[in-house]
Amino acid sequence: MPSYNHTILMGHLTRDPEKRMTTEGKPVVRFTVAVNRPRSKDHEGEEEVLFMPCVSFGKTAEVAGEYLSKGDPVHLVGRLRENKWEKDGQKRSRIELIVGSVQLLKSRGNGANEKTGDQPEEYGVDESDIPF
Repeated sequence: MPSYNHTILMGHLTRDPEKRMTTEGKPVVRFTVAVNRPRSKDHEGEEEVLFMPCVSFGKTAEVAGEYLSKGDPVHLVGRLRENKWEKDGQKRSRIELIVGSVQLLKSRGNGANEKTGDQPEEYGVDESDIPF
């Protein structure tokens, strides 16, 4: 049976991105995005918030690490992955977004990117940049 894993999110960064390098010297950037969703009519004015951990590699990581900061609005495209590990004898896991492209949505009112002065751009990542 075929399967498909493609996710699109738009939200705001909850903190500044964490920048690191793989053992092969490739950039890896982790950040969390808050995605708000209005609740039902019974809970008018309330929002449900999803905090999605995200990780990017290669060129996408370079862009995210350089241009993103806490509070920035972003549009992300990627795939979901379950990250599993064991700590203190307890099995743990969490779902995270492997970011394939990021679109910077911050603007100065004319649609230009506040940090670069350019129009918002989309950056992709080559799957070969992912170290696993």
